[in-house]
Parts: sequence; structure tokens; C-alpha cells
Amino acid sequence: MYKDEKWNEFLNNLLSCALKNLQATKEYEYRRKRQEHIDEMLTTNLTRDQKDMIDEVLFEFGLVQERETELLYRQGLKDCVWVLNKLGLLT
Repeated sequence: MYKDEKWNEFLNNLLSCALKNLQATKEYEYRRKRQEHIDEMLTTNLTRDQKDMIDEVLFEFGLVQERETELLYRQGLKDCVWVLNKLGLLT
């Protein structure tokens, strides 16, 4: 189990660094500003109950997307290790 914990810690550190790098991009800044604009539209054009419902749904979608991204990232790393191993570059 210790090996799995270390592997997960390693992957989490890589993911954290990748996210920090993403957050420094213009694309991320653009999406952040778009999100602020959408939040403003929801606040001004919907009732409080409607906004709360939309916020809840969008939050759930965000969680699903975040989990899918993490799983794909981890699988990509595993695939990379497998390929390097098959090429004889890892022992």
C-alpha cells in the first residue's frame, strides 16, 4: 500500500504543477473572465432561487469535468510510463 500512496502523492504533485501552469495562461484568464461575466448575467437576470439552482447544476458539472480531467491526466502518465517501458527506456 505504501507504494500506491507514494505513486498517488507523486501524481497529485504533477497535477498540481500542471494546474498552476494552466492558470498562468491567457486561455485560463479568458475563461475566468467569461465565468465572471456569466455569474453577473445570472445574478442580474434570474431570481435568487433560479440562480441557486443554476449554480448548483454548474457546480456539479464542474466537479464531473474536474474528475474526468484528473483521470485522463493520470491515465496519460501511466500510458507514458508503459510506452517508455516497452521501448526499454525504463527498467
